[in-house]
Amino acid sequence: MQLADEDTLRLNVLATTALAIRIDEKTMSVEALTERQTHRIELKPTGNPDRYLRAVRESLSVFALGTRYPVFIRRWTRSGALETERLARLLRLGEAEAVVAVAASPNLDDELAQRAWWCLPTAEVARLMLSHPDVATGSTGPKLSQFLLDHLPFEDTSRSIIDTVKLLLCSRLLNDEEAGQLRARAENHVACMVGFLSAGPNYLGVPQAAPRFDTESGNDALMEQLLQHAASRQGETFLRCAHRALKKAVDMDTVVDTLKALGEYGKPLCGETVLPRSAQDLQQIVESLTDSSNTTLDPDQVSADKSAKNPDRQSALIALGLCGEPLVASFFAKSDAVGSLMRRKLKPVLEPVFAALETLIEQN
Repeated sequence: MQLADEDTLRLNVLATTALAIRIDEKTMSVEALTERQTHRIELKPTGNPDRYLRAVRESLSVFALGTRYPVFIRRWTRSGALETERLARLLRLGEAEAVVAVAASPNLDDELAQRAWWCLPTAEVARLMLSHPDVATGSTGPKLSQFLLDHLPFEDTSRSIIDTVKLLLCSRLLNDEEAGQLRARAENHVACMVGFLSAGPNYLGVPQAAPRFDTESGNDALMEQLLQHAASRQGETFLRCAHRALKKAVDMDTVVDTLKALGEYGKPLCGETVLPRSAQDLQQIVESLTDSSNTTLDPDQVSADKSAKNPDRQSALIALGLCGEPLVASFFAKSDAVGSLMRRKLKPVLEPVFAALETLIEQN
C-alpha cells in the first residue's frame, strides 16, 4: 500500500532527526524522540488502517536499516543476540518486538535504555533492562525500579512476580521503607516470598553480612562455613521461608524457583554434581557424597552450637545443594495440577527436601 504523499514527506523529515520512534495505533499517529524534544504527526490513512501502519513501518525500516520492514523481527528470540551498531537503529522502527530485542541485548547501555523506555514503557521491558548492571546503576534504573514496584500489585502470574521482586532487591534501588513494604507483602504472597528466596538470604531483612563461601578451601571448610550460616539467624530465616514457600506453593514456578534457591544455597558443597531427577536419586546421591567426603569437622573452627557437628545436618545441607528443577521435571511434564492438588501429588517427590529443611531448622 502506498502512503499518502503528505505522510511520506512528514515521515522522511521525522526519521531524519529521530533517536527513537513509537507508533500509537489507536490514534494513528507517529511520535519521534529527538535530542531536544518530541515531535508528533497524525497519519492520514488512505485505506485499511492495519495495512497502512505496515506501510508506515516499512518506510521507517528503509530509513533505519536500509531495507523494507524486516518480518524476521517477529521471530527474534529474547536472547538479545544483536550487533551493537544496530541497537540504536532498531529503536527507530516503531516496532515493539524490536524494542524488546534491544532491551534484552547484553550490549544495552543507559542511554539506549532511556530511549527504549520512552518507546515501550512496559513491565517486561523494565525487567529486561533492570537486569543490566549498567542500567540499574545509571539514570534509568530508578525509573524502572519505581515502575516495577508500582506495577507489582497488578502482576497476575507467579513468574512475573518472582522475577520482579528478585530484580527490585538485587538492583538495590529500594529504600528501607519500600523494602519493608515488600517484605510485608511476601508474608502473605508466596510468589513474592519466592522472589526474596531467589535473591538470596541477605535480602530477608535479617542484619548480617552476606555469606561468602571459599570454594578453594576444600569440602571440610565449606561444610563448616555453611553449617555456621545455617545455624545463624539469617540462615534459619532463609530455611524457614523456603519451607513455608514449598508448603504454600501454588504452581510450577513457585516450586521450581524455591528448589533453585535452595540449590544455590547448598551449591558450594555439590559443585557440578548432576542434579537428581527423583526423590530416590536424591537420597542415593546424598549418601554417596556423605560417604565419600567423610567430613570430620574441627571443633575449634565450628560455632559453639553442638548441633552444628551433627552428621544429619551435613547430609541435610548436601540434600539442599542437590535441589533444582530436574527433581520435579518429570512430575510437571505429566501434570498441570496447581494449588493444593499439586502439593499433595508432589509430596512424595519433595519429602527428602522437607526432611532436610526440618533437620536444619529443628536443630537450630
